[in-house]
Amino acid sequence: MCHLRFLLVALLLAPSAGCSWLRNTAGIGQQANNNHGAVQKVSAEQLVGYLNIQASRLNNISYGEVTVSAKEGDGIRGALKEMAYPNLRGNLSASQPRNFRMVAKGGLVDVKVDLGSNPDQFWVYFTAPQVQPMYVFASHSDFEAGKAKIPGNMPVDPDWIMQALGMTTFQTGLPYTATADERARTYTLSWPTTTPNGVPIRKEIVFAADDADAVHNQAQVKKHLIRDTKGKVLAYADVRSAKTVPTGGNDPQSGRPYVVQYPTELLLRWEEQKFEMTLKLDAGRVNGQMTPQDNKRLFDLPNIPGATPVDLAHARFDATGRN
Repeated sequence: MCHLRFLLVALLLAPSAGCSWLRNTAGIGQQANNNHGAVQKVSAEQLVGYLNIQASRLNNISYGEVTVSAKEGDGIRGALKEMAYPNLRGNLSASQPRNFRMVAKGGLVDVKVDLGSNPDQFWVYFTAPQVQPMYVFASHSDFEAGKAKIPGNMPVDPDWIMQALGMTTFQTGLPYTATADERARTYTLSWPTTTPNGVPIRKEIVFAADDADAVHNQAQVKKHLIRDTKGKVLAYADVRSAKTVPTGGNDPQSGRPYVVQYPTELLLRWEEQKFEMTLKLDAGRVNGQMTPQDNKRLFDLPNIPGATPVDLAHARFDATGRN
């Protein structure tokens, strides 16, 4: 099952975007960390607008140091015993609209993972001792049409990586709803959608209602969730910490510098599979110059010696992820 678990990393890198918050982007917001007083009402359009403004400020991001740790189990005493996987270390790069790449290797264990995406396709490569290497890919069009099936039948898609990293521009006019939680001091943006194989789901993004404390690396966008139609959580990404950086220029109304957030620690969990993963994302760099050669090196389908990629549109896997 180990190789299947790492395949799932490609499908749920979930993240964050922004600070000095709705007051400076959508015209509303609380005072930073006051944690008292009524939570102001917001509209879904304001939350979507905030995400889109933040996405416009984050063209690309690279992490020079990434640590991936994973475990399996429900953490309940007397129930399924937890099993930890070896830590992997590597790097991650992403740029709009669909470019993504994470390469990570084991330390004492000879494990390698290569996950990537470009405007045309995405891919996953995994190899480990005593495990048959796996190298699969699919076009986005085949995946969106349900022709390319993901092993494990996870209710997510590769584009959620970009959403999580704060790089997605959300379509306006969809049936979004916005709710406020006075006790938790959060806003939740939610909307119905379907998985590529047509299963109805509901996506949610949870925001802190108060301005995130940049000094203590708090995240403004706190969580991304996928629920079934009955409200049961299928998967979520908890943004444990985020870094706020200036992106150039000042807001003409407030005079404050434009900023953007990017995640520095994420907890990802798939509830039905009882599998969770923590990603520590260090040495981040925002909006660095990327040449066409950089884009080709990072985001073209890689030529991996000794490995032949298998098109998911024509492959079928059993429950273990084996072809």
